[in-house]
Amino acid sequence: RCEAEVTDRIQKLLAARGKKTALEYHREVGRVLWDNVGMSRTKQSCEFAIRRIQELRAEFWGSVNVPGSAADLNQALERAGRVADFLEFNELLARDALTREESCGGHFREEH
Repeated sequence: RCEAEVTDRIQKLLAARGKKTALEYHREVGRVLWDNVGMSRTKQSCEFAIRRIQELRAEFWGSVNVPGSAADLNQALERAGRVADFLEFNELLARDALTREESCGGHFREEH
């Protein structure tokens, strides 16, 4: 079952044939996180980040461009898999930041 899920995920990444690379998505979601969930954050900025990350994740699965195939070593495919995970993880980070209203270490909520 796990092998079939991984094969399906790989085929889905290779079939998208969009215009943006996984690296472009990685940079974009990183910027969303840095600008909205970084050191200084608000409830509104966290909510915006969650929505934007969800939009990027939906776009990624239909519009990422992963050249090559799964038959050989394919660094673009490896990166795309990591970026797919990164999109999931970043939404989790933004949700965690949204529920944490206290300041913690170098991170702080502006409204508290």
